[in-house]
Amino acid sequence: MIATLRYEFRMQIRKRSVWIVPALTLVLFVLIGGSLLRDLFDPAERSPEPRTAVVGLALQIHALLAIGFGCLLADRLVRDDRLRVAPILDATPASPARRLAGKYLGAGAATAVPIAVAYFGFATAYAVSSGSWSALLWALAAFGTVFVPGLLFVAAFALTVPLLMPAPLFRVLFAGYWLWGNVVTPDLMPTLSGTVIHPLGGYPMAVLFDFAGIDGQDQWAGPIPGAALNFLRPDPTPLVAWLSIALLLVLAAAALTGGHLMRLAERTRS
Repeated sequence: MIATLRYEFRMQIRKRSVWIVPALTLVLFVLIGGSLLRDLFDPAERSPEPRTAVVGLALQIHALLAIGFGCLLADRLVRDDRLRVAPILDATPASPARRLAGKYLGAGAATAVPIAVAYFGFATAYAVSSGSWSALLWALAAFGTVFVPGLLFVAAFALTVPLLMPAPLFRVLFAGYWLWGNVVTPDLMPTLSGTVIHPLGGYPMAVLFDFAGIDGQDQWAGPIPGAALNFLRPDPTPLVAWLSIALLLVLAAAALTGGHLMRLAERTRS
């Protein structure tokens, strides 16, 4: 598995699209919107609290760049079958399950590198401009509890769902799901936003970082009066926040297991 992980990481990190897609997305975001990114360096507009500032930054970076993250991973697993290298890989000592785990972790980690560079780059710039060096510790904590579980969740489904449909169709559906299930607010329409299976990290942000938006008026977790799917929005507590993280990881493992079994069944039939 380690050898596969290293190989997949080296292959993915060298792809120009892995760097170009997030870079162009950030540039367009700053040009046409992204008030928080601009306000982050404006002493009159930014939050005086380092924790709120970097968690708000994490929210925007995660919501924006995870779409490209999922789309870039969509062809990583089906590519082996398309290039007809899967039978050759099957002849190696590594088991299919370990190769899948190595591909998942290696390709996912490489695709996440530009996101980490962007996030910690902005967080460092904020710490320098504001003199609040504690922001870097909050950024590290936010990356581990908000980014990592969400990206592991997205990577698992981005690798395995294209086994059921063409990768371009998955990319379109994934972008729609991400906007609907993460950006749309529950009081506007039924959505998975703010539930325990919210890969944007609503519960960890609300409970572990006491985050309620830059202005302190947003609700990222817990039941919302009149909203659908409130049974998936228990009252926010530390236990529920950690359970939300665990649930995302369990669903990711289930997606990988399903993809692995599907590939085994296909090879048995062929």
